[in-house]
Amino acid sequence: QPAATVYLIRNKIITVNELNERVAAYQAEAMASCLSAAITAEDMLDILINDEVVLQGAERDGFFVSDSQTEQLLRQQKTYAESQIGRELTQEQFEMVVRSNYGVSLNEFKEKLRETALVDLYVRGKMAHVIDDWSSPTESEINDFFRKNRASFMNPELVRLSHIFMPFESDGMSKAQVKQEMEKLSRWIRYDTYTFEELVPRYSKDPDSRNRGGDIGWLAYDDTQTRALLGPAFFDEVFTLALGKPSGVLESTTGYHIVKLTIHTEPKLLSIDEYINPESSVTVRQYIKQTLENRNRQEAYLNAIDQLVDQLRSSARIDIYYKEGL
Repeated sequence: QPAATVYLIRNKIITVNELNERVAAYQAEAMASCLSAAITAEDMLDILINDEVVLQGAERDGFFVSDSQTEQLLRQQKTYAESQIGRELTQEQFEMVVRSNYGVSLNEFKEKLRETALVDLYVRGKMAHVIDDWSSPTESEINDFFRKNRASFMNPELVRLSHIFMPFESDGMSKAQVKQEMEKLSRWIRYDTYTFEELVPRYSKDPDSRNRGGDIGWLAYDDTQTRALLGPAFFDEVFTLALGKPSGVLESTTGYHIVKLTIHTEPKLLSIDEYINPESSVTVRQYIKQTLENRNRQEAYLNAIDQLVDQLRSSARIDIYYKEGL
Protein backbone atom coordinates (compact mmCIF):
# COMPACT_ATOMS: atom_id res chain seq x y z
CA GLN A 1 0.00 0.00 0.00
CA PRO A 2 1.58 3.32 -1.05
CA ALA A 3 2.01 6.11 1.47
CA ALA A 4 3.31 8.46 -1.24
CA THR A 5 4.86 8.53 -4.69
CA VAL A 6 7.72 10.75 -5.80
CA TYR A 7 8.62 11.45 -9.43
CA LEU A 8 11.51 13.61 -10.52
CA ILE A 9 13.33 11.33 -12.97
CA ARG A 10 11.53 8.09 -12.05
CA ASN A 11 8.51 7.02 -10.04
CA LYS A 12 9.35 5.96 -6.48
CA ILE A 13 6.69 4.42 -4.25
CA ILE A 14 7.12 4.91 -0.51
CA THR A 15 5.02 2.17 1.10
CA VAL A 16 3.13 2.30 4.37
CA ASN A 17 5.24 -0.62 5.63
CA GLU A 18 8.44 1.29 4.86
CA LEU A 19 7.06 4.34 6.63
CA ASN A 20 6.07 2.37 9.73
CA GLU A 21 9.47 0.67 9.86
CA ARG A 22 11.25 4.02 9.75
CA VAL A 23 9.04 5.48 12.49
CA ALA A 24 9.69 2.45 14.70
CA ALA A 25 13.44 2.59 14.05
CA TYR A 26 13.54 6.30 14.87
CA GLN A 27 11.64 5.80 18.12
CA ALA A 28 13.86 2.88 19.17
CA GLU A 29 17.02 4.88 18.48
CA ALA A 30 15.66 7.91 20.32
CA MET A 31 14.73 5.85 23.37
CA ALA A 32 18.15 4.17 23.40
CA SER A 33 19.74 7.65 23.38
CA CYS A 34 17.38 8.89 26.13
CA LEU A 35 15.89 11.44 23.74
CA SER A 36 12.27 12.27 23.04
CA ALA A 37 10.80 9.66 20.70
CA ALA A 38 7.99 11.94 19.51
CA ILE A 39 7.70 11.96 15.73
CA THR A 40 4.53 11.65 13.70
CA ALA A 41 4.18 9.42 10.68
CA GLU A 42 3.44 12.52 8.60
CA ASP A 43 6.74 14.10 9.68
CA MET A 44 8.66 10.93 8.88
CA LEU A 45 6.94 10.67 5.49
CA ASP A 46 8.01 14.24 4.74
CA ILE A 47 11.62 13.25 5.57
CA LEU A 48 11.43 10.22 3.28
CA ILE A 49 10.06 12.36 0.44
CA ASN A 50 12.83 14.89 0.91
CA ASP A 51 15.46 12.15 0.90
CA GLU A 52 14.08 10.71 -2.32
CA VAL A 53 13.89 13.99 -4.25
CA VAL A 54 17.47 14.81 -3.27
CA LEU A 55 18.76 11.40 -4.39
CA GLN A 56 16.89 11.65 -7.68
CA GLY A 57 18.07 15.23 -8.12
CA ALA A 58 21.68 14.20 -7.58
CA GLU A 59 21.35 11.51 -10.23
CA ARG A 60 19.64 13.89 -12.64
CA ASP A 61 22.38 16.48 -12.21
CA GLY A 62 25.25 14.02 -12.63
CA PHE A 63 26.45 13.66 -9.05
CA PHE A 64 27.54 10.21 -7.87
CA VAL A 65 29.68 8.39 -5.33
CA SER A 66 31.63 5.47 -6.81
CA ASP A 67 31.90 1.96 -5.38
CA SER A 68 35.57 2.54 -4.51
CA GLN A 69 34.69 5.74 -2.64
CA THR A 70 31.96 3.88 -0.76
CA GLU A 71 34.39 1.12 0.18
CA GLN A 72 36.82 3.77 1.44
CA LEU A 73 34.07 5.25 3.63
CA LEU A 74 33.33 1.79 5.00
CA ARG A 75 37.01 1.22 5.81
CA GLN A 76 37.09 4.54 7.65
CA GLN A 77 34.10 3.46 9.73
CA LYS A 78 35.82 0.17 10.56
CA THR A 79 39.01 1.97 11.56
CA TYR A 80 37.00 4.30 13.79
CA ALA A 81 35.20 1.35 15.43
CA GLU A 82 38.56 -0.32 16.07
CA SER A 83 39.93 2.85 17.67
CA GLN A 84 36.93 3.00 20.00
CA ILE A 85 37.18 -0.67 20.97
CA GLY A 86 40.98 -0.66 21.16
CA ARG A 87 41.71 -3.62 18.89
CA GLU A 88 41.44 -4.77 15.28
CA LEU A 89 38.14 -6.28 14.17
CA THR A 90 37.53 -9.12 11.76
CA GLN A 91 34.95 -8.49 9.07
CA GLU A 92 32.45 -10.62 10.97
CA GLN A 93 33.08 -8.69 14.18
CA PHE A 94 32.66 -5.39 12.35
CA GLU A 95 29.35 -6.60 10.93
CA MET A 96 28.21 -7.39 14.48
CA VAL A 97 29.20 -3.89 15.64
CA VAL A 98 27.26 -2.33 12.76
CA ARG A 99 24.15 -4.37 13.49
CA SER A 100 24.40 -3.65 17.22
CA ASN A 101 24.89 0.10 16.79
CA TYR A 102 22.71 0.80 13.75
CA GLY A 103 20.30 -2.13 13.54
CA VAL A 104 21.09 -2.83 9.87
CA SER A 105 23.15 -5.28 7.84
CA LEU A 106 26.59 -4.33 6.55
CA ASN A 107 25.25 -3.92 3.00
CA GLU A 108 22.45 -1.65 4.24
CA PHE A 109 24.97 0.35 6.28
CA LYS A 110 27.23 0.72 3.23
CA GLU A 111 24.31 2.01 1.18
CA LYS A 112 23.49 4.55 3.89
CA LEU A 113 27.12 5.73 3.83
CA ARG A 114 26.93 6.11 0.05
CA GLU A 115 23.67 8.06 0.20
CA THR A 116 24.92 10.35 2.98
CA ALA A 117 28.10 11.11 1.03
CA LEU A 118 26.11 11.68 -2.15
CA VAL A 119 23.73 14.13 -0.48
CA ASP A 120 26.67 16.07 1.00
CA LEU A 121 28.43 16.15 -2.38
CA TYR A 122 25.25 17.32 -4.10
CA VAL A 123 24.44 20.04 -1.58
CA ARG A 124 27.97 21.41 -1.65
CA GLY A 125 28.07 21.27 -5.44
CA LYS A 126 24.73 22.98 -6.04
CA MET A 127 24.43 25.33 -3.07
CA ALA A 128 27.98 26.47 -2.35
CA HIS A 129 26.89 30.11 -2.43
CA VAL A 130 24.45 29.46 0.44
CA ILE A 131 26.87 27.29 2.44
CA ASP A 132 29.50 30.03 2.25
CA ASP A 133 27.04 32.69 3.40
CA TRP A 134 27.91 32.73 7.10
CA SER A 135 29.64 35.26 9.30
CA SER A 136 32.05 35.17 12.22
CA PRO A 137 30.55 36.09 15.60
CA THR A 138 31.00 39.64 16.83
CA GLU A 139 32.77 40.46 20.08
CA SER A 140 29.38 41.33 21.54
CA GLU A 141 28.03 37.87 20.65
CA ILE A 142 31.12 36.20 22.14
CA ASN A 143 30.82 38.16 25.39
CA ASP A 144 27.09 37.50 25.58
CA PHE A 145 27.64 33.76 25.13
CA PHE A 146 30.25 33.81 27.89
CA ARG A 147 27.96 35.62 30.32
CA LYS A 148 25.10 33.20 29.66
CA ASN A 149 27.34 30.14 30.00
CA ARG A 150 29.90 31.34 32.55
CA ALA A 151 29.34 28.40 34.89
CA SER A 152 30.31 25.99 32.10
CA PHE A 153 33.81 27.42 31.87
CA MET A 154 35.34 25.86 34.94
CA ASN A 155 38.47 23.81 35.43
CA PRO A 156 37.91 20.87 37.78
CA GLU A 157 40.35 19.84 40.46
CA LEU A 158 43.55 18.95 38.58
CA VAL A 159 46.82 17.21 39.35
CA ARG A 160 49.93 16.84 37.26
CA LEU A 161 51.87 13.74 38.12
CA SER A 162 54.98 11.72 37.42
CA HIS A 163 55.38 8.03 38.14
CA ILE A 164 57.61 5.00 38.25
CA PHE A 165 55.56 2.20 36.73
CA MET A 166 55.81 -1.56 36.45
CA PRO A 167 53.07 -3.74 34.95
CA PHE A 168 51.85 -6.70 37.01
CA GLU A 169 54.11 -9.08 35.12
CA SER A 170 57.43 -7.54 34.10
CA ASP A 171 60.74 -9.02 32.88
CA GLY A 172 59.65 -12.54 33.78
CA MET A 173 58.63 -11.59 37.32
CA SER A 174 55.30 -12.58 38.85
CA LYS A 175 52.85 -10.01 40.21
CA ALA A 176 54.10 -10.61 43.75
CA GLN A 177 57.73 -10.21 42.66
CA VAL A 178 56.94 -7.00 40.82
CA LYS A 179 55.27 -5.57 43.92
CA GLN A 180 58.27 -6.59 46.01
CA GLU A 181 60.60 -4.83 43.55
CA MET A 182 58.49 -1.66 43.66
CA GLU A 183 58.46 -1.71 47.48
CA LYS A 184 62.26 -1.85 47.37
CA LEU A 185 62.31 1.28 45.18
CA SER A 186 59.89 2.98 47.56
CA ARG A 187 62.20 2.25 50.52
CA TRP A 188 65.17 3.64 48.62
CA ILE A 189 63.28 6.89 48.06
CA ARG A 190 61.98 7.03 51.64
CA TYR A 191 65.45 6.55 53.14
CA ASP A 192 67.13 8.90 50.61
CA THR A 193 69.21 6.10 49.09
CA TYR A 194 68.13 7.37 45.65
CA THR A 195 65.84 10.14 44.54
CA PHE A 196 62.62 9.58 42.64
CA GLU A 197 64.18 11.31 39.62
CA GLU A 198 67.19 8.97 39.67
CA LEU A 199 65.02 5.85 39.72
CA VAL A 200 62.58 6.80 36.95
CA PRO A 201 64.89 6.24 33.93
CA ARG A 202 66.45 3.14 35.50
CA TYR A 203 63.34 1.25 36.61
CA SER A 204 60.12 2.63 35.13
CA LYS A 205 58.56 0.44 32.44
CA ASP A 206 56.50 3.26 30.94
CA PRO A 207 58.40 4.18 27.76
CA ASP A 208 56.27 7.27 27.09
CA SER A 209 57.18 8.99 30.37
CA ARG A 210 60.51 7.41 31.32
CA ASN A 211 62.59 10.02 29.47
CA ARG A 212 60.48 12.90 30.80
CA GLY A 213 61.18 12.30 34.46
CA GLY A 214 58.10 10.09 34.66
CA ASP A 215 55.72 12.92 33.74
CA ILE A 216 52.38 11.58 32.46
CA GLY A 217 50.52 14.89 32.32
CA TRP A 218 47.29 15.98 33.95
CA LEU A 219 44.43 14.15 35.62
CA ALA A 220 41.07 15.83 36.18
CA TYR A 221 39.00 14.68 39.14
CA ASP A 222 35.83 14.60 37.02
CA ASP A 223 37.43 12.45 34.28
CA THR A 224 35.23 9.37 34.62
CA GLN A 225 36.82 7.58 31.67
CA THR A 226 40.33 7.71 33.13
CA ARG A 227 38.97 6.85 36.59
CA ALA A 228 37.46 3.66 35.13
CA LEU A 229 40.65 2.93 33.16
CA LEU A 230 43.01 3.24 36.15
CA GLY A 231 40.60 2.09 38.85
CA PRO A 232 38.68 4.26 41.37
CA ALA A 233 40.89 3.35 44.36
CA PHE A 234 44.10 4.38 42.58
CA PHE A 235 42.50 7.48 41.09
CA ASP A 236 41.17 8.74 44.44
CA GLU A 237 44.43 7.99 46.24
CA VAL A 238 46.39 10.11 43.76
CA PHE A 239 44.30 13.19 44.60
CA THR A 240 45.09 12.82 48.34
CA LEU A 241 48.88 12.80 47.90
CA ALA A 242 51.05 15.57 49.30
CA LEU A 243 52.53 17.82 46.65
CA GLY A 244 56.12 16.91 45.73
CA LYS A 245 56.32 13.86 48.03
CA PRO A 246 56.56 10.46 46.29
CA SER A 247 53.88 8.00 47.31
CA GLY A 248 54.28 4.47 48.47
CA VAL A 249 53.41 1.66 46.07
CA LEU A 250 49.96 2.20 44.53
CA GLU A 251 48.07 -0.39 42.53
CA SER A 252 46.05 0.51 39.44
CA THR A 253 44.23 -1.78 37.03
CA THR A 254 47.40 -2.14 34.94
CA GLY A 255 50.24 -2.41 37.45
CA TYR A 256 52.11 -0.78 40.31
CA HIS A 257 53.08 2.89 40.56
CA ILE A 258 55.11 5.21 42.72
CA VAL A 259 53.53 8.60 42.09
CA LYS A 260 54.76 12.15 42.64
CA LEU A 261 52.46 15.15 42.26
CA THR A 262 54.14 18.16 40.71
CA ILE A 263 51.07 20.45 40.52
CA HIS A 264 47.71 20.33 42.33
CA THR A 265 45.08 22.96 41.53
CA GLU A 266 41.62 23.46 43.01
CA PRO A 267 38.47 23.91 40.90
CA LYS A 268 38.37 27.35 39.29
CA LEU A 269 35.93 29.45 37.30
CA LEU A 270 37.73 30.78 34.24
CA SER A 271 37.77 34.31 32.92
CA ILE A 272 37.18 34.83 29.21
CA ASP A 273 40.87 35.27 28.38
CA GLU A 274 42.23 32.33 30.40
CA TYR A 275 43.24 29.06 28.77
CA ILE A 276 40.50 26.43 28.81
CA ASN A 277 42.84 23.95 30.52
CA PRO A 278 46.49 23.96 31.65
CA GLU A 279 47.78 22.16 28.55
CA SER A 280 45.78 24.16 26.01
CA SER A 281 46.90 27.19 24.01
CA VAL A 282 43.23 28.07 23.38
CA THR A 283 41.54 30.69 25.54
CA VAL A 284 37.90 30.68 26.53
CA ARG A 285 37.33 33.57 24.11
CA GLN A 286 38.89 31.63 21.22
CA TYR A 287 36.92 28.51 22.14
CA ILE A 288 33.63 30.44 22.15
CA LYS A 289 34.47 32.07 18.82
CA GLN A 290 35.16 28.66 17.25
CA THR A 291 31.96 27.24 18.76
CA LEU A 292 29.85 30.06 17.36
CA GLU A 293 31.56 29.88 13.97
CA ASN A 294 30.79 26.16 13.80
CA ARG A 295 27.18 26.88 14.72
CA ASN A 296 26.91 29.52 12.00
CA ARG A 297 28.47 27.19 9.43
CA GLN A 298 26.03 24.45 10.40
CA GLU A 299 23.07 26.79 10.13
CA ALA A 300 24.23 27.87 6.66
CA TYR A 301 24.59 24.22 5.61
CA LEU A 302 21.11 23.33 6.87
CA ASN A 303 19.71 26.39 5.11
CA ALA A 304 21.35 25.19 1.88
CA ILE A 305 19.68 21.79 2.27
CA ASP A 306 16.29 23.40 2.89
CA GLN A 307 16.58 25.60 -0.20
CA LEU A 308 17.73 22.70 -2.39
CA VAL A 309 14.87 20.50 -1.17
CA ASP A 310 12.35 23.30 -1.85
CA GLN A 311 13.67 23.66 -5.40
CA LEU A 312 13.54 19.93 -6.06
CA ARG A 313 10.08 19.47 -4.56
CA SER A 314 8.75 22.27 -6.73
CA SER A 315 10.03 20.38 -9.81
CA ALA A 316 8.83 16.94 -8.74
CA ARG A 317 5.43 15.33 -8.82
CA ILE A 318 4.61 14.22 -5.29
CA ASP A 319 1.37 12.43 -4.39
CA ILE A 320 0.64 11.71 -0.74
CA TYR A 321 -1.93 9.04 0.09
CA TYR A 322 -1.17 8.38 3.74
CA LYS A 323 -3.55 9.69 6.38
CA GLU A 324 -2.66 8.91 9.98
CA GLY A 325 -5.34 6.95 11.79
CA LEU A 326 -6.88 5.61 8.58
